[in-house]
Amino acid sequence: MEPDASPGSRARGATLLLSTQWLRYVLQIVNIVVLARLIGPADFGIVSLGLAIVGIASVLGDFGLSLAALREKDLSQQQKSNLLWLNTAIGAALALVVAAAAVPIATAFDDDRLIAVVLIAAPAYLFRAAVVQFQVELNRTDRFRRLAASELGGDAVGVATAVILALAGSGYVALALQGTVAALVSLVWACAATGWRPSLPRRAPMRRLLVFGVSTLGTHAAHYITTNVDTIVMGAWYSAATVGFYSRAYQLVMLPLQQVAAPLTRILLPRLAAVADDLDALNDALVRAQRLVSHALLAVTGLLVVGGAPLIEVVLGADWLPAMQYLPVLAAGTVFQTIAYGYYWGFAARGRSGALFFSEVVGRVPMVLLILVWAPLTPVGVAWGVVAGQVLIWASGTFVFAPRAGLRVRELLLTAIVPVTVSGLATLGSWGLDTAVLGTLPPVVRLLAVAAAWTLLAGGLLAVCGRRDARLMGETLRSMRPRRPSSAD
Repeated sequence: MEPDASPGSRARGATLLLSTQWLRYVLQIVNIVVLARLIGPADFGIVSLGLAIVGIASVLGDFGLSLAALREKDLSQQQKSNLLWLNTAIGAALALVVAAAAVPIATAFDDDRLIAVVLIAAPAYLFRAAVVQFQVELNRTDRFRRLAASELGGDAVGVATAVILALAGSGYVALALQGTVAALVSLVWACAATGWRPSLPRRAPMRRLLVFGVSTLGTHAAHYITTNVDTIVMGAWYSAATVGFYSRAYQLVMLPLQQVAAPLTRILLPRLAAVADDLDALNDALVRAQRLVSHALLAVTGLLVVGGAPLIEVVLGADWLPAMQYLPVLAAGTVFQTIAYGYYWGFAARGRSGALFFSEVVGRVPMVLLILVWAPLTPVGVAWGVVAGQVLIWASGTFVFAPRAGLRVRELLLTAIVPVTVSGLATLGSWGLDTAVLGTLPPVVRLLAVAAAWTLLAGGLLAVCGRRDARLMGETLRSMRPRRPSSAD
């Protein structure tokens, strides 16, 4: 199937995909709310620990080939087929390795529950690897509705399965099975939605794709390892309940980034790659995208920080309030992660996999060392190690690697000023109001009041110092607004 010819259709499709990510975010919040009332912190902690250890398999299963296929201007039927079979073969091998590691992992952490967690999770790595190229095909042909449906449908069935099993008293089994069910449903849905069937593996020009895939694999593997070493180290030093508190705080902070950044990358990368040889056009697009995503994600981050305590009490229950000690620290790190997305997109669009890798390593190696050193001192030390690493990653991208890739560092830095100022001042102001006046209110009322105060302050600040950004957001929303019903996929 050929891609839609209309830029307006593409924009509306992209809007639908991003809107669906917020629906997925709401679904995950509902999931957290319900399951936190049915399953205790210790069960959450043991599942988080098990999945953190074996989850690297999901990165290796992709093998960097999704980005390689997305940025390629032309892919033949045989190239697409070979990529699919390669992803599937890698995923099958990884699923077997993960299953074989179940007993050794349980022995290492002296908890037999990890055997069931790892065995239940193992098939998901095959399913996730197999679905990669089907989703890439939907993305490349601009069938965003079907892509969104496959992802949302998988999440919904996975959540429903976990809730039903939790109600039946399955505990950690319900949590472990959720991801596997979601991955299987997404695979079946995406396969049916593409209408594309792969050919048998045969020789085809694959070198360019594989070289880029392997190059970006190192970056993604380093990212995964260093974003999960915190949970693993926490599990080595502290109880499963402590791991559960930390993992819930991390999930609340990271969900907005995960639900927006990944799909936005899938939408932007083919467009950015198409203009990668025109540095002016590429930089203009990066600055615009960075400005928009910074406002959206930093707004959520600010609201999480200022409303963290009542949010946890309302969403998870009073038993989960110890998670609050990690939430503002982790949120500080996401500020730097958010304003560094422009570099990631720029490196990927220009094929600068080396810059992408080394800009990450510069920050992630010290991150791991700091986590290892600070973890025995206090659980919050783990969170501070994560933040320090994210600051270093942003700094290396800004001052070392982005200038060498031809990116306009000064403009990208200036782009961050208004979003950071608006979110930061609104957060400080509403936090002061909460401390002075709102702290004694019931949790729901307090949460609504803090959110309203933050919104009013942010709106006023945006009107004063961010009129240009406000116009850009308005223009973007108007350009993506559906104009008439369409039968296009």
